[in-house]
Amino acid sequence: MIKSTPCLVAGFAAIAFLMGCEKKEYQSFEELDNANILEYIQRNNLNVSQYKETDLFYQVLEEGTGNPIDFTKTFPVVYTVKSLDGAYNSGDTLSFNNRYADYFGYFPFGSSAAGTATVERTGDFKEVIREILQKTNGKIRIIVPSRIMYGRNGVPSQGIPPNASLDYVVTVHDNFEDFEDDWVIPNMIKRAGLAIDEFTKTEDGIYYNILTQGTGDAVHVDSTLTLNYTLKRPDGSIAESNTDYEAKLTDLIPAWNKVIPLLNKGGKIRFFTPSTQAYGASGSSNIPSYASLDFEVEVKDE
Repeated sequence: MIKSTPCLVAGFAAIAFLMGCEKKEYQSFEELDNANILEYIQRNNLNVSQYKETDLFYQVLEEGTGNPIDFTKTFPVVYTVKSLDGAYNSGDTLSFNNRYADYFGYFPFGSSAAGTATVERTGDFKEVIREILQKTNGKIRIIVPSRIMYGRNGVPSQGIPPNASLDYVVTVHDNFEDFEDDWVIPNMIKRAGLAIDEFTKTEDGIYYNILTQGTGDAVHVDSTLTLNYTLKRPDGSIAESNTDYEAKLTDLIPAWNKVIPLLNKGGKIRFFTPSTQAYGASGSSNIPSYASLDFEVEVKDE
């Protein structure tokens, strides 16, 4: 566990002094943030440390064991985040909102917002991860004042309230395939109400279950097929659904080439594929980065 440092004690003392002063008609933005953070740390008995002279607090939950974290490299990042009052809680790492894949120097908002004042003010947030966690395959908690994140307005569309200081738990991955195999796909299968022992696992990490073998012609990698399919994201939401879709297997994501030829025409299969056999780090217009996917596919016999 990370022990309290002199800086942390001094930071607490300064915040406590502000809280103990004669009551004002109003608190400054900074005073409100600091008071809320101190109360949250004490209420939850968190063993955190202050980061340098900032108002950010951190706790290393798992030491990094992978490669050095570099702002100029892309890492798959999975995180949970909640407001200190509990009004906002994005705690499911299967969600679209709990993934990040971009140059780490743009974390947490991404390159689409790079260069704006908002991103410049968040520098200390990602610096905590680089300077304290240092390496990938580790996990760190960071409590971030609202003025460094979404400020007075919050983000109503995402459920983030005004003046919301945030509690992040961030995992920076190096080998994301292990995380998908050990945690993501087993939990997707469980969430779907299925048992993992109903599935066979390929060398590429695809879990499949042949629901109907089919009695028609054999399916080959270079086959052009008519398909009915449903595609679900990691959180179980439907991303696509199609009937009578004509396609050549070689034009589709790698996972289809690996498991659809196991069928005959008229067959049906359910499979869960890791992102390496799907859309990878780039994702697509309706698929998040590093997304394991759930497919149910019927090959029509026409």
